[in-house]
Amino acid sequence: MDERYEIKGKIGHGGLGAVYRAQDVRMNREVAIKRILTNTDNASIPEEGTRQLIKEAGALASLQHPNIVTIYDVGSDEDGPFVVMELLTGPTLEDLIDKGSFTWPDFRQLAMQTLEALIAAQELHLVHRDLKPSNIMLTWLPSGKFQVKVVDFGLAKLSAKPSLQTIDQSDGVFGSIYFMAPEQFERVPIDLKADLYAIGCVFYYALTGTYPFDGDNAAQVMASHLQHHVEPLQEVREGIPVWACDWVMWHINRKPSDRPASAHESLMLFMNNDEYPNPELSTGIPAVAPEQPKRPRLVIPGSAPVPEIVGDVATSTQSVKTASMPKPLAPPLGSKPSIHAPGQTAKVNGPELAPPQVAPAPQAAPAPHAPEATVPTLAVAKPAPVTMPASTILKRATPTAGPLNPNSVSKPKLTPSAKPKPRPDETEEIHDPSVAATACKRKGHSNAIKIIVATALGLLTVGLSVYFLKKSGENATARVYNEMINQAVVTGATEVKVDKRKLEILLSSAANVAANDNRDAIMMALYLAKSTDGTDVDARITEFATTQEMIPNVRVVIIRDVLRKRNNPAVIETLFKFSRSTDDVSAAVAAIEATRFMATESNFGVFIDIILTAKENQVIKAAEENAVEIISKTKIKTALREKLITAHDSAKSDTLRHTMLRLLGRIGGENALELAGKNLASDKPTDKVAAIVALGTWGDREGYLALIGFLKSATDLGIRKRAFDSAFRYAAESETDVQDNWTILAAQAKIQDEQLTLIRGLVNVKPAPWVYEILQKFATSSPHDEAIELAERAIDKLEDIESVQGDGEDEE
Repeated sequence: MDERYEIKGKIGHGGLGAVYRAQDVRMNREVAIKRILTNTDNASIPEEGTRQLIKEAGALASLQHPNIVTIYDVGSDEDGPFVVMELLTGPTLEDLIDKGSFTWPDFRQLAMQTLEALIAAQELHLVHRDLKPSNIMLTWLPSGKFQVKVVDFGLAKLSAKPSLQTIDQSDGVFGSIYFMAPEQFERVPIDLKADLYAIGCVFYYALTGTYPFDGDNAAQVMASHLQHHVEPLQEVREGIPVWACDWVMWHINRKPSDRPASAHESLMLFMNNDEYPNPELSTGIPAVAPEQPKRPRLVIPGSAPVPEIVGDVATSTQSVKTASMPKPLAPPLGSKPSIHAPGQTAKVNGPELAPPQVAPAPQAAPAPHAPEATVPTLAVAKPAPVTMPASTILKRATPTAGPLNPNSVSKPKLTPSAKPKPRPDETEEIHDPSVAATACKRKGHSNAIKIIVATALGLLTVGLSVYFLKKSGENATARVYNEMINQAVVTGATEVKVDKRKLEILLSSAANVAANDNRDAIMMALYLAKSTDGTDVDARITEFATTQEMIPNVRVVIIRDVLRKRNNPAVIETLFKFSRSTDDVSAAVAAIEATRFMATESNFGVFIDIILTAKENQVIKAAEENAVEIISKTKIKTALREKLITAHDSAKSDTLRHTMLRLLGRIGGENALELAGKNLASDKPTDKVAAIVALGTWGDREGYLALIGFLKSATDLGIRKRAFDSAFRYAAESETDVQDNWTILAAQAKIQDEQLTLIRGLVNVKPAPWVYEILQKFATSSPHDEAIELAERAIDKLEDIESVQGDGEDEE
């Protein structure tokens, strides 16, 4: 190892390699260096470790993803080969689960970010083959949110077709047996379905703190996998949506064909259900009675035969285990935040995703009493014009569900024959005042007592009348309410007919309904409400949402899930006024976001004014995103450009000027380009960075060419890296002038990191003669050995891809 890296200490080690913390003197950053352990008596291990290390570097060199550890450099010296990678300071998933299982909000982020990493790997036909909690790390961003990092692709194998499981030097199987797919024990060809099984086991472990497949020894754990002895997740952990439990179990089906087809399919189904969740939650109560603690052995017809294993393991099924106490995640005290941006799926309040076209609903792991894996229907549907599918979120809504049903509790009724008769020495109950008076007279009561009794009975009669009238009114209201709810939850429903009274019933219910108390049904009814008496439904809902007192978060839901979807531009002005007057930041953001797809060029100035005057960053960001949406669909950009230039010049802070510059970048134009040039020439680094970001999203190709011109003379390494990365993103995302964009950027890739980034990017471009030409130049003339080696591997990889594609065409 040359003098570029200064070793600071050892971080840890595994079966083949050790990891060290080091300082990259040249780039002035801390890195992690993975080396091969040489202090062993087995001479074959260093050789095997070298091979695995080189393969790991080659696999990761082609991956550039925020949820996968980044490789910086590969080298070799007298002590053997090494890989220089991103230094991760956070805990592993295993460390966190030891302290407590994941809460549902934290698990959502874990699942989505991990699947994003697998999608990137699967696009390159990479199978990790060793996914487990210790190979998933969490780092914390400056915002306080965590970012998932999948590490150690040392066992990954680049393969477009299933490959035989590799055997290590001890004739054992690589990976952790608690998370390995059954086919890995059977030594049959494996593919990406093995990774999906492993990540399903990881998800199960994260939610429960227990292994889905367990045993007292390795043989029993293997048998548990092969015989599919697993407790359904919803019987082990309470408080998780049932659809999510089924989704996790889908991944750990015994047969690969019963699992998701890919990480992409898995993520799309997760996001679709998460967007429109069914409120039913898991109970953590096992379906088997306590006196029957063991489940019968599961037999799946057509599955591979279970190998004979020494020991009595055929009946060693898991009993229900108590899930570890869920614990919300927070950055460790004193931890340094990661400088890397999170993946796109981490966004919570961004634009709504349209429900994707999904494959047939997935199979949850079959209950052991079933002979075959069955397919539970998840809450997924694609309704006609409805954007919030009733069949998805309201599957279990019934006429008796909701806050206005006074008859939800059944009352026992007495039949005539069951009516109790008075004993001979008792007097029957008297309801008629005249009869009561006669009875009193017969017993010799005084007139005063007669009056009291008569008055009391009279009051009782009046009270009962009022009660029954009130009850009758409540029953009528409940019937109307239930009729509307039933209309809303019908699959494919397009409208719920309302008049003024019915609308008020829905609004009153919405203001007081809890999150798990049929809220979705009410919101669906409001979304589909159509007036039958001329009532302005949108105006009334908007007035209600912006003025009525209601339980926390309901206001945001009405604005976000009803008004935004009803999409009536007539309410824009009211929502604007509300966003400026309310102290509820979440509601203000929701009001702005609700207008995003209704607003037109005439509203552009309002968003600019909000950006210039608002105090909360969330509100400013929402207004900026609305402005971007208008720019993207307008044809009259000149007027918008003039507004932005004026706002830029009048802005009272650099932050606001930079926001206007970013928006100008979306429009482009000569005047805007001159303004960007002034910021590039500024002595303030923040001005330069703002201009670089704007030029990377410029409305025409002139911004990209300006970045290339800046790179020709840029000497500050930090600023230069921002400029190169911005230009690289433009080249990677551009659909026009593709060859020219990559060629001129390659000419400016001078330093090692720039060349490595460019080469990795070219691997994802469709193979073409010009791509090979650029890579060949790096392979033959780069002054950096790492770039030469990476370019050669990239050429080999593209040739392999072309070969695989050619084979597929031949087969067709």
